[in-house]
Amino acid sequence: MARKEEILTSAEARRYLKIGRTKLWQLTREQVIPCYRLGSSPNASLRYKRSELLRWLEKNRLVPAGEIESAGNGNGSRS
Repeated sequence: MARKEEILTSAEARRYLKIGRTKLWQLTREQVIPCYRLGSSPNASLRYKRSELLRWLEKNRLVPAGEIESAGNGNGSRS
């Protein structure tokens, strides 16, 4: 049985991302993170999909310098 997509409120999205209300609003307003408006009013409630927030986090991951160096050393080249 397929797992249902979890829809988060703004408060739940903030807790999931561990960010404050202002930061979530900034990311939402600038359309940096995906969200869904419930209704046509500019003041309508917003919802977020957990999977899309996770995908956004993974896409914006900063790679430590040590990982970049080790990836370059074992990149399929043969001696």
